[in-house]
Amino acid sequence: MLGAAAGSDRADATSAVSELPTPLPGFLAFRRLDLFLSRAVTAARQRYGPGAASDDYRGLYLTAEQVELSLARPPAEPFNAMFDADLPSWNDVAKDSPRWGWLRETYGLTDLELDVVLLALGPDVDLRYERLYGYLQDDVTARRPTVNLALDLLTVSPPQRIAVLGLFGPEAPLIANGLVGLSAEDGPLIAHRIAVDPQIASALLGQDGLDPRLVPFCRTVPATPGLEDADHLVRPLADLVARTLNRSPLRLSFSGPPGSGRLRTAKLVASRLGLPMLVVDLKTLSDESAEVPDRLRLVFREALMRGSLVYLENVEAETAELAAALAQFQGTVVLATRDRWVPSAADAPLGVLDVPFQLPGAASRRRLWDKALRAAGARAQDRDLSAVAQRFRLSAGQIEDAVLTAATSALLRANGHETWLRLTDLYAAGRRAGSRSLESYARRIVPTRTWADLVLPAHAIEQLRELAARIEYRAEVMDNWGFDAKLSTGKGNAALFAGPPGTGKTLAAEVIAGELGLDLFTIDLSSVVSKYIGETEKNLERVFSAAADTDAILFFDEADALFGKRSEVRDSHDRYANMEIAYLLQRMERYDGLAILATNVRHHLDDAFVRRLQVVVEFPFPDVPERLRIWQACVPPEAPLAADVDFDLLARHRLSGGNIKNIVLAAAFLAAAEGTPIGMDQLLAATRREHEKIGKVATGPSP
Repeated sequence: MLGAAAGSDRADATSAVSELPTPLPGFLAFRRLDLFLSRAVTAARQRYGPGAASDDYRGLYLTAEQVELSLARPPAEPFNAMFDADLPSWNDVAKDSPRWGWLRETYGLTDLELDVVLLALGPDVDLRYERLYGYLQDDVTARRPTVNLALDLLTVSPPQRIAVLGLFGPEAPLIANGLVGLSAEDGPLIAHRIAVDPQIASALLGQDGLDPRLVPFCRTVPATPGLEDADHLVRPLADLVARTLNRSPLRLSFSGPPGSGRLRTAKLVASRLGLPMLVVDLKTLSDESAEVPDRLRLVFREALMRGSLVYLENVEAETAELAAALAQFQGTVVLATRDRWVPSAADAPLGVLDVPFQLPGAASRRRLWDKALRAAGARAQDRDLSAVAQRFRLSAGQIEDAVLTAATSALLRANGHETWLRLTDLYAAGRRAGSRSLESYARRIVPTRTWADLVLPAHAIEQLRELAARIEYRAEVMDNWGFDAKLSTGKGNAALFAGPPGTGKTLAAEVIAGELGLDLFTIDLSSVVSKYIGETEKNLERVFSAAADTDAILFFDEADALFGKRSEVRDSHDRYANMEIAYLLQRMERYDGLAILATNVRHHLDDAFVRRLQVVVEFPFPDVPERLRIWQACVPPEAPLAADVDFDLLARHRLSGGNIKNIVLAAAFLAAAEGTPIGMDQLLAATRREHEKIGKVATGPSP
């Protein structure tokens, strides 16, 4: 029964094209294909003999009759040599289905090349073509068209057959543009199977979804006319795109920090012109470098088919592959970069126009906070909005996210009443919105200390307050007073805290962060410093790049490990070490936020680096009066304290603030274990342990 059914199926295949119905609109191309195949089946009956249609195992073995028929046939004789085809023209097909016309015009294809695409596309539309191709190729397993079948169907003489073989060469339009692919099997070219690229097949069949191969790194933004258009850049950019559209390529470099409005401006330009947009993450696209050229070709072809503006994200470096792909694309491309993108290698001039972007200033941020609050149905005091806008350099998207976070938090205490946001809510949301990208490279410290906890000489306290004021009034001075436009470099705030261990350097950084309502991040030097040449710079660049998107304070402890003195060049290691320090000096100078560098030995730092610092604060070893204040400040008001505690006596021990903090905490645990208040016995015992730990003999007085 199985064999009988298969034979019947094959017979149906040979007669399937005997009666050709009127094609549906858009299907005239397949009418052309069916006529090709109908006449080819007639020729195949003569070529293969009457028994071919009922042979279920055709192509799996050879009979004597098949050998004789093959020897009797002239070499390279096509099927269509026996008749003069009368088919729907490709002009008629293009009118019936404009997608075929688009393919012909875009790639300059000939009628023969279009027929190759049509032949390969057949089985993607109807599986009956697989059965027909198996019969025409005299092989039940050959269900996809080969180069040999294309030559059989599309040529009328042996010389033309040999000439048309050039359509499948590596530089021919079909192959060079990736419109069709050939199987990578061993054997002659004519034995290779032909397949239409899935992206082209989807376009010709009217399937408008994004190519699955692009989904991991692409997303589409449909044309959305009517978006709010308040950006002064949008109108001139839209006019420029409109003037070049369908006439000449346009490449724009939107250079600026993340959150500066690059994507938003591109969306507004596209919406103003009614254009869709294809957003591409170039970093994800480039994960496997071997596939980059093919992926870029798919991206730009997708944009060409959709008439999309292309927006490339994460374009951090010039690559030959990207430059080459841009040179071939005739549409509009926006490259989102931190710095201006200048290609160094391209097959043709690219003419990239740089459009600089900046984060919104304090006045713009104030308006964005107010707008986001109204959209979220929340309210806040005007002075609080001004304060948070001055303090946090957030993008429009980050501000919207921060407001939603703060509003949700405030709902917990609203009890159905109008949602009012307090300054603490706004500051907390601002910190969360701005510091997420930095947490991969640094450790967050939640500030809990105040100026009352900081025991230093009056001059040092004054310097620290001045440093805090530089951050608090940065927006006023740099934006409103015009210093940002006046200065090209040196706009950052870098401070050096120098002094022995335990003298309060980390505590001072925490106090400043708490005063300003900012996060404090300590940089883990073990994850930054590398023995491999160039890796330290790369790691530090990642830290500064992440920090550029936030207003958090960076704290580099033991900074002399990074910013040590340059040495005399004796070998290649010295040269690279000096280059590393030079790079770090320049990178620190370009950083706009507050970076605090702490060192125990100031003279180990490079002199040129120290000159670039805005503030240098000395943290001396505390004397007796200062140690007395530290002892008193280290005991919380809630802690039970015995009457025999003599802080004056304890202050005569020559210990740093860090040592004193350790002693008080250890004494508290001793007292808790004994069930008594913190007394002199526990404090002196903890003092002896601390001296032993640091390798010193306790020389202070005993009670």
